[in-house]
Formats: sequence, structure tokens, C-alpha cells
Amino acid sequence: MKVLIAVICSGLWIYFRTSDCYKMIPRGHIFPIFFVMSWTYLNYYEPLFLPIGLLILIAYSKFLKGLH
Repeated sequence: MKVLIAVICSGLWIYFRTSDCYKMIPRGHIFPIFFVMSWTYLNYYEPLFLPIGLLILIAYSKFLKGLH
């Protein structure tokens, strides 16, 4: 069931993504590098880390927008 939830969340994200989605992981920042590496590792052990990670990325991108 967890895998199905992760697959559906990733499919919805792909379907509704915009060009802004690619800006969620900015180049030249250290946090996104370690976040994506950790996220990939954790996703192998717990599929629900995929939707959790997507939510964190969205929150992080909104936080960065608030700084500018």
C-alpha cells in the first residue's frame, strides 16, 4: 500500500508540475544536495518518503521565495 501511495503522489507531481518545479532544487546550494541524497536513500527503505520529500521541497522553495 505504501508503494502505491508513493507512486500515485509521484504521478500527480509529474502531471501537475510547472517550470517552477525545476527551480525547487536550486543549483549551488548545499542543502538540496544532501536532501536529495538522503531522500533517495530513505526512499529505498520507506516508500512514503517520496511524498514526504516532495512536501519538504515545496516548503523549501516557498521559504526561498520569501527570502527574496
